[in-house]
Formats: sequence, C-alpha cells, structure tokens
Amino acid sequence: MKRYSILHLPALSFFSKDLYVDIGLNWKGVNFLYLLLLLAVCWIPTMIKVHHDIADFVDNDASAIVNQVPEITITDGQVSIEEPQPYYIIDPDSNEPLVIIDTTGQIESLDDMDALCLLTGNKIIIEKSEFESTTFDLSGVEEFAVDSERITGWLHTARKFLAVVMYPLALLGSYVYRIVQALIYAVIGLLFASLCKTTLSYTALIRLAVAAVTPCIIVGTILSLTDSSIPWFLYPMAALAYLFFAIKSIAGMAEVHEQTHMMQQNLD
Repeated sequence: MKRYSILHLPALSFFSKDLYVDIGLNWKGVNFLYLLLLLAVCWIPTMIKVHHDIADFVDNDASAIVNQVPEITITDGQVSIEEPQPYYIIDPDSNEPLVIIDTTGQIESLDDMDALCLLTGNKIIIEKSEFESTTFDLSGVEEFAVDSERITGWLHTARKFLAVVMYPLALLGSYVYRIVQALIYAVIGLLFASLCKTTLSYTALIRLAVAAVTPCIIVGTILSLTDSSIPWFLYPMAALAYLFFAIKSIAGMAEVHEQTHMMQQNLD
C-alpha cells in the first residue's frame, strides 16, 4: 500500500530511504504531473526575482547607458548616425566601451576590443565569449530607426511584462528537459538495478528518476535566488547518486523480505 504522496516528495527526497522504496514499489505512473507541478512552483520565485532585477535595472541603471544611444537609422540595410565616429557607448561603472558604432569602416571586428557589441554600416557583431562572436546581417532591413527614447519605452514594457512572458516559456523548456533527463536516467537505472541484483520496471525507474532530480531542482532554485552557483556537473552526479541510493534501498528491502520469508519457512 502507498505510504507517501507527492506532498511528501520534495522534502523527503533529500534523505528518506522509505520514500524511494515506496515510489519504486507502490506508486503508479511516471510522476510527470508531479514534475510539472514542482517546476511550476520553483519557477515562481525565480520569475519574481527576474521581475525585481529588471525593475531595479530600469529604475536605477538603464538611463546612464540608454541616454548615450544616438538616433540610429537603417535604410535599405545601411546604418547611419549623425554623431562623429567611431561612437562609443560607455559602461558608467567601468568606463569601458559596451557598444561601438562605426559605419566608416575603421573598425570591422571586435578583435582586441573590450566592447560587447559592434554596429557597422551593414551588420551587428555581438561577442558571445572571448573566442566567439555572432554576426547579424542587416542588408534585409528596409527601414528602421531607434533612439534612446524608444529604447526607454521598450525597457519600461519589459519591466511590466517580461517575467510574465518568460514564465510559461521557461516552464515548458525546463519540463521538456527534465522529462528527457528522467528517461535517460531511467536507462542508467537499469544498469544500477543489475548491479544491485534487483529487478524494476522501466516505468518504476522513471518514477525514481523524477524523484532523484527533485533535490537538484530545489537546490538549483535556491542558489539562483541567492545569486550563488555550483559547478554544473554536480547536479547530474547528485541526481544519479540519489537514483542509485533509491535502487539500492529497494534491493535491500527485497533482500530483507526474502530473508524473513526463508526464516518463516524454516520455522514452519
């Protein structure tokens, strides 16, 4: 008979051998509804933090950067501004350039530049890392104009609605990712079950995999709220360790039952 419910799972998944045994032997299904509910709850405080971070940036920091943006016009793929070039948008905290605008051809790449973005006469180059950048061709843009006032309007719209828009997208993306993760971990669980000399159905292993990633989801959420982090590889290692712990617990329970049954037969 089932002893625990999904209400017990988030807390007890961190330590309870009995919970994992109950999930593996007595629960039904694959726990994907529970997984969706867990992710839905965990994304709420994350999105609240995102909303507050955006609001703080818009209210306190954005104007110092946005007010530097000149009127930029793109006509038939050609960028133009009225200011002398190269034109630099400076980070007010570090006094380093964030964006360089140069339609004259003097600067063609971000090599040896500290800036994160370069706008040339017909393309945008954005630095992704120290060794990689992404280029967007503007030749297909017929007519577009932007200035500091327009960007300020966009930021105020984002301040109100970005977190709300991001929530379902983040939830869906993480849900698909966690389902795939659980399916893969369940396959690894077959190997763990063989090592522990026990037999579990693939469905039961999926349930256990979902339970095993629960502590990782909760810890990851808490760390993100405190702007802390741990090396990414520790999460799958911890989840697989919990899965092995679950399967080992079930194998141990089965062994105890078998020994008890043999003793009962001897007594009879």
